[in-house]
Order: sequence, then structure tokens, then C-alpha cells
Amino acid sequence: MEEVFPSVEGALPVPELSKKQILILGSLVTACLALSAALLAVLVFRAPEEEKKPEKEEPVLYQGMPLLVTRNQVEQMSYTDSVMGEITWKISDEQLNDLNWVLLEYDISTPEEISQFLAQATVETRAGRSLTESGDEEYFRRCGYTTGTRGAGYLHLTFDYGQMAFATWMMKKYVPGLEEIAYVNPKGHTREEVQSAYYRAIQTAANLGLDVSKYSRIVYNGQDPDESGYLTGADYIAERFAWESAAYYWHVTGISETFSDTPGSGNTDLASALVGGGNWQSRREAYAAFYPVFSIFP
Repeated sequence: MEEVFPSVEGALPVPELSKKQILILGSLVTACLALSAALLAVLVFRAPEEEKKPEKEEPVLYQGMPLLVTRNQVEQMSYTDSVMGEITWKISDEQLNDLNWVLLEYDISTPEEISQFLAQATVETRAGRSLTESGDEEYFRRCGYTTGTRGAGYLHLTFDYGQMAFATWMMKKYVPGLEEIAYVNPKGHTREEVQSAYYRAIQTAANLGLDVSKYSRIVYNGQDPDESGYLTGADYIAERFAWESAAYYWHVTGISETFSDTPGSGNTDLASALVGGGNWQSRREAYAAFYPVFSIFP
């Protein structure tokens, strides 16, 4: 049957297309549809993808918190000591960040406290150059400890029970699941009590399947480091927790709490007695050099 279509007056005649032209036209239409689909996919999925990759947050230290010790102040911590000679602090950016973090974390934050803390660290380590105590095994044994348990960190944390107490503190503070373990302060407790608390913490971690090797290595294990440099005891504290071991000791010993309200060398002597080091005159001189640097915050 012949099909009849109504005519439209004035309409232009539709040209007949060849097979080749039809194929070309079809390809163009397909390409346009594919491009449209791709653009739509970008619009639809781009936002979620950006949400999965948020901008990296800055360290907690820099979220509105002041730097308690700046690079400029470190450069001003140079003076001539009557016993030790020329003293100049050299500290890497990473060490400076660690210092600022522990000062905030352990509330060593006033100009007096910072000056006293750094004065003790200066004499203990010759301005950071000796993060472990110098001497030979015979000397250490005469003092009551060993090479592995000798003084380490910026305040030279010493003795096996000192290491055990610090390790227990760190596990309690940083390992989820161990918040309730008992920390025993060496001040006012026996060596055996400190050791028992440490081993109970280790057993609790084992029962819970927790990896605490980062902190158990604080305690010297009596073995030399292997070829990979697996350190324990004093050498490990000096490498990983030099500033935190010092701030920890300052905090749990309550050194800042002994200070009078009046800044001065009297507070230095109180700190020296609790830190337990000699050469009190050098500690006074370090404090006298540092307090003017930190008495006015930048």
C-alpha cells in the first residue's frame, strides 16, 4: 500500500543521504554521546573523589599553638661557660619540633621553666652533643649501672628501673588498650616495685595481642644490636626519645613544682638537685644565659 504523508507548504526538500554519509553521521552522533557521558561522569564523581582525599592536616603543634622555642632563640643560646668553654646549640628542625612538642605536652611552658629545663639539658649533654653518658663499662659499674642502662637523652635518664618506669609510662600513654595499666614512679618506690609494674604491663600487652616493641626497646635487653641496628636501652632512648625522656623525667619528678615564684639561680639549684648531676655552677651560668632569651616570647 502506498504511504501518503501530508505535505508542508514551503518545506525544503530533504536530500537523500548516501550509505557512506549515514555511517559518518552515525559515528559523529556516537562520539558526541560518548563525550557527553564522560563529562557527566566527571561532574557526578568528581566531588566524592575530592572528599576522599582531604587536604593534609598540619601537625597538632602548629594548630594555633605558639612555638615555645624558635630557631632564632636557639641561635641566641650561645655563651662562654667558665668550665666547659664555648657553648653553642646546634639542633635539627626535627629535634626542634620534638622539643616544642614535649614542652607543650608536658607543660614546661613558662620562660623560667624553659630556661631551667634547657640549662640542665645543656650541661648534661654539652648542648646536645652527648645524648648518652660518656665512660667505659668499669666506670658505669662503679656507678651502679651498665653501658646499656647508662644515662641517655637530654637529661640522661639512667638505670634499668628508670628505663622500665619510662617504658611503662609510654605504653600507658600511647598504646590504646593499655590506658589502665599501673605506672610506678621510681621516686618513692623500690626497684622491685618498678620492675613488677613493667612486667605486668608487658604481660597485659601480650594477653591483648598488642605490639609494644616500640616502647619495650626502651629497656636494655642485654644483647648487642644486630646488623640492622636494632637498638635497645640507652642507645635507643638517645635515638628515638631524647627529648621526651627528659620532659617525662622533669614532669614525674615535679621539678617545676619546686620552683619559687621568683625566677633565678635558686630554682636552678633545686632543679640540679633533682636532676642529680654535678657542676652546679655551669648549670647556673647556662640558666643566666638563657633566661634573657626566653623572658620575652617572640
